[in-house]
Amino acid sequence: MAGPLSISLVSFSQEALTTILKGSILSSLNDSKLLSPKKREFVYFEIKKYAKVALLQFVSNKFIDNYGLTYSIYYGLKKLVVKSGLKNPYLLIDGNYNFSRFDKNLSYKSIVKGDSKIASIAAASIIAKVNRDWFMQKMSSKFPEYEFEKHKGYGTKVHIKNIEKFGYCRIHRKTFVIKKGTKNWEQESIK
Repeated sequence: MAGPLSISLVSFSQEALTTILKGSILSSLNDSKLLSPKKREFVYFEIKKYAKVALLQFVSNKFIDNYGLTYSIYYGLKKLVVKSGLKNPYLLIDGNYNFSRFDKNLSYKSIVKGDSKIASIAAASIIAKVNRDWFMQKMSSKFPEYEFEKHKGYGTKVHIKNIEKFGYCRIHRKTFVIKKGTKNWEQESIK
């Protein structure tokens, strides 16, 4: 609900992938959400050591508000491909995305829960999450009333309570609305 979209592109050499699959390196590589913050940071630095490519791209909350979440993900991916210098890469993407309305030539495969199945997706998930968490920590000092250090901008009860009390700040995604339908709060994109 707040802060940038954080996207990462990670590529390992075939040798590194073989070693990862044997469990000799990056044995803690997993879905970033399943690792503690301390473990995630440890694995982050290990990924940086073994990856052939490990790049990050933030897409601002304002961009998301203007173009929607799916296009923002596509835009971030395209920027990462350019940064990487990789020629015609085949991307493995966590989730269930169809970018064909934006680009008929992008070579990719969306994999639901890919961050728990594919080493490079898990690594990209960790790179993206650690960098976003660090960013939200910095934003916490600029906007202390929102307590970003606790929830990193996700739609927690604390965050929603603070939005209700203080309104949105400049890093909130204004096209995400809070709805009260059930026992739990949810967020949905209105784009």
